[in-house]
Amino acid sequence: SILITNNNKTMLIDASTNEMGSRVVKYLNDLGIKKIDYLVGTHPHEDHIGGLDNVIKNFDIGTIYMPNVVATTKTFEEVIDAISAKKLKVTSPKTGDKFTVGNAECEVMSIRNDKDDYNNCSIVIKMDFNNVSYLFTGDAEESVESSRKWPHIDVLKVGYHGSKTSSSKEFINKTNPKYSMVSVVKNNRYGHPNKEVLNKL
Repeated sequence: SILITNNNKTMLIDASTNEMGSRVVKYLNDLGIKKIDYLVGTHPHEDHIGGLDNVIKNFDIGTIYMPNVVATTKTFEEVIDAISAKKLKVTSPKTGDKFTVGNAECEVMSIRNDKDDYNNCSIVIKMDFNNVSYLFTGDAEESVESSRKWPHIDVLKVGYHGSKTSSSKEFINKTNPKYSMVSVVKNNRYGHPNKEVLNKL
């Protein structure tokens, strides 16, 4: 879960797992946040959208961005139910769409609507503020990385928790990040982040 705040505007990218939803809510409350201007569910996996229903129920919500795919999981249904209960709607952006969070300029760099490949449906967002560029990749893998040209990035949120199916050498060379963040649980059963990926970075 990634929180962006800029000039009293907010964007929350994902909200962790079902069991972490209440922790995300508490964290936002502790910061005094009342509204999420942009709520992004990058793709329908539980470790990314599990806590979205908690956030939707507890805060004023502006725009909700999610890919145009439907999952048959209880987690996905809970998110859709929370959206419906507040009479909100989901927007599925297109690659190239631009929006602002305060003074930060954002652009959707990738989004797919492939119901058989949720990771590569991930909404990938580039954000620029104060001459620093950030890339938030969700769980996008190599097929997304090789699908377009990428600019140099100062701060990269590493794709798919540092899995070896993301962060190709070509992608890392193109984006050439100064800093890389891996969102991962310590000693997880998947062995993320992959040692090869860390060596590349």
